[in-house]
Amino acid sequence: MRNGRFAQVTLVRCRKGFATMCKKLGVTALVIVAALFVLNKTDLLGYVKTVVKKAHREVTSSIPPEVKLERIRNELANLPGEERKVRSVIAAEMVEVKKLRDQIAEAKVNLDKREAAIKDVRESLKTSTAFLQIDGTKLPREKVEQSVARQWESFKQAKEAVASQEDLLKSREEALEAAKQKLETMEAKKKEMEAKVEKLDLELRKLRLAQTKHDIPVDDSQLSTVLKLYDDVDKQIQKEKTVMEMEKAAFTDNVVEEAMARKAKADQALKEMDTHFDGAAKVSTKD
Repeated sequence: MRNGRFAQVTLVRCRKGFATMCKKLGVTALVIVAALFVLNKTDLLGYVKTVVKKAHREVTSSIPPEVKLERIRNELANLPGEERKVRSVIAAEMVEVKKLRDQIAEAKVNLDKREAAIKDVRESLKTSTAFLQIDGTKLPREKVEQSVARQWESFKQAKEAVASQEDLLKSREEALEAAKQKLETMEAKKKEMEAKVEKLDLELRKLRLAQTKHDIPVDDSQLSTVLKLYDDVDKQIQKEKTVMEMEKAAFTDNVVEEAMARKAKADQALKEMDTHFDGAAKVSTKD
């Protein structure tokens, strides 16, 4: 019984261990598959980006220069609107800077007044003993000292505040000057680009005209036909003239030959006649 029970327990444990191992293998397999999916997706994404960049380059290179020039003109035409926005911002900042400058000037005037008043009180403290006469009012020295001490602290804080405002004013003035220079540069660059675009447009027109001169389809087939007919007629005339001259030459040769033959025949007849008559005369003389 114990052995059977032990065998059953062992079998159950083996089954559980196998199931656990299968689960672990399944999880591991899922992790591997997920990793491969991510890697493949990343790799595929890289290919997609490469294809998109290549397509973008091809599309960009296939756009005619005329279209690109037209886009440049449109962009230049939009610049005045941007310049107006920049001018508006600069104008608003100029107003704020002037306002801050006026505030600082006013604050410095007030500081000078406060400083002078504190100085007067301090000089009075140096000469007085128990009481001081302030604006027609007699006040204890201790109270005046406390009051002037508070005024001094307030004066120092106000002076620091004015110094901070002056630093802020300097920074805003520098930024404002930089913005003005940037606007001037933008306007100059715009004019320069407009001139360059016109020059580029002229060069492109010259190029297109040159290309048109070379690419005009000229149908010279009719002229070629006329020239060929002319050559044919000329050759035929020259041929017939040559034949005529050859025939004329042949006729002349025949006439000469016939005349020579007739002359030879006549000469032969004359010789025969001379021979005949000379022989007859000799015979008659002998008789």
